[in-house]
Amino acid sequence: MNIIAPIFAIVTPFFVDGKIDFESLGKYLIFLQERKVKTILTNGTTAEFPSLSIEERMELLEYCHKVFDGTILNNISSCCQSDCLRLAYHAESYSDGLVILPPFYNANLPEAGITSFLSKILEQTDMPTFLYNFPKHTNNKITPTMAKFLLTKHDNLVGIKDSSGDLKNAAKFKEIDNFQVFVGSDSLALKVLSNGLNGSVSGGGNVFPELVIAIPDYFHANNLAKAKQAQVNLDVWNKLRKQYPSVAVTKAALSTRIDNFPPFVRSPLTKLSDFGFEQIATFMKNHKLLIDFK
Repeated sequence: MNIIAPIFAIVTPFFVDGKIDFESLGKYLIFLQERKVKTILTNGTTAEFPSLSIEERMELLEYCHKVFDGTILNNISSCCQSDCLRLAYHAESYSDGLVILPPFYNANLPEAGITSFLSKILEQTDMPTFLYNFPKHTNNKITPTMAKFLLTKHDNLVGIKDSSGDLKNAAKFKEIDNFQVFVGSDSLALKVLSNGLNGSVSGGGNVFPELVIAIPDYFHANNLAKAKQAQVNLDVWNKLRKQYPSVAVTKAALSTRIDNFPPFVRSPLTKLSDFGFEQIATFMKNHKLLIDFK
């Protein structure tokens, strides 16, 4: 499976009452496409998947498939194995590949338990599948040893999304033959490429897709100076957004770039304060030139 990176982990726009705003989702997907985004991840962490029902996750994927003209990876993660499989079977008609976390309630599980859980899902679908390592949220790691073991049993395992924040750890996955490694970090986007990995997965970068796209474009064109400048400009945004709840600040900033894009998040997440909104609005007004460095 050939993925055109970077991968954008999309948000889920909601109305104030918590229902999915599909009209805004459509405008947002077009916004990304117009800025040359080729691959998206649906129902991921940035999309607030734990607060979505199984039916909503299916409906969201179906809508993205209808609107987005590119590669779609779909997160099928759940603590319930049968829910993972239900989402996997549904995704066969609407996505190009799957992404799956280890179980994320029972913390510090033995490796045998995690690999057994993942193996039973991998063996019941033929779709290209990426593991998803995010120990901050799951309290369960996927290690290179586990990935190698699973790869000996499942030909449809093609790579990993590593959101551990540890670039050395991600590099160990790349030592596995033909294993695609994508790193969930905007601040490491250029270093990911410099270390020979496949690319980055961006959540907060949804606000400035031009910069996220420019980094690999310039890197692969051997224009390292421009790639570095794109990373520096992206980091200006990264520094600000890390002061706020990540999904809420991303939506607030998107509302300044997409007409009537809703800033609402689902409980238990909370939206930005009025002061936070003012800060983001001022930043976005004063930093439009971030995307004009080319």
